[in-house]
Amino acid sequence: MGPTMRMTRVLSVNDISPHMRRIILTGDSLTDFPENKESAHVKAIFPDPNANANIKKPKLGLYLGFKKYMRSYTIRAFDKKSLALTIDFAVNDHRGLASNWALEAKPGDYLGIAGPGEAKHSDLNANNHLFFGDITALPAIAATLEKLPKTAMGHAYIQVPDKRDKQSLISPAGVEVHWLVTANKLTEDFLIGLKSIGNDLDDSAIFIAAETSIVKQLKVHLNQNCRYNKSKLYASAYWNQKR
Repeated sequence: MGPTMRMTRVLSVNDISPHMRRIILTGDSLTDFPENKESAHVKAIFPDPNANANIKKPKLGLYLGFKKYMRSYTIRAFDKKSLALTIDFAVNDHRGLASNWALEAKPGDYLGIAGPGEAKHSDLNANNHLFFGDITALPAIAATLEKLPKTAMGHAYIQVPDKRDKQSLISPAGVEVHWLVTANKLTEDFLIGLKSIGNDLDDSAIFIAAETSIVKQLKVHLNQNCRYNKSKLYASAYWNQKR
């Protein structure tokens, strides 16, 4: 049995920064959507962009080729009372099925949702927390920071293309947020940040979500130079730079 699939409609669209568009979804199908899943992912199911229809609806279900219309996105917020599911989309620096849909989205548009999955940060109660991610991972990092205990310590390195993309994050005072303002998502500043923390990371829960080569680079450094608990590491290639 596959994940639960739901049909939703766009409730509102808001550009919260030059490269981040917030879309709130709603619908009766969210009545049984589980709570407290912020920072976990859903599979967004998009309409066929080539469909000749005035009202484009995604096709739900398991059928030949269905995966090409699905992309993973983070649950930024969910309000059970109002059945409002918030998803933030990185836009305006790349084109693709999801970003194109988000740029054109308007209230009333349809979007399918499958899931949710489980939260990825391995241990909210760890002694220390490290986050490394480009703007595509900002929603996941932001949602996770909100879940940490007030006493949490650590660092978050977040790449954004423009200083206006910085967000006011709700995070523990002991977690220092480092904004890496550069259009280059493959910046060396992630590695520089990791190196600056030191080699004893046994008590750290580590979250890495970025382009494939960045994830590999940081994992190589961890494996060659650091003491860390592999069970407390989440590392995911959110996207791949086409060569």
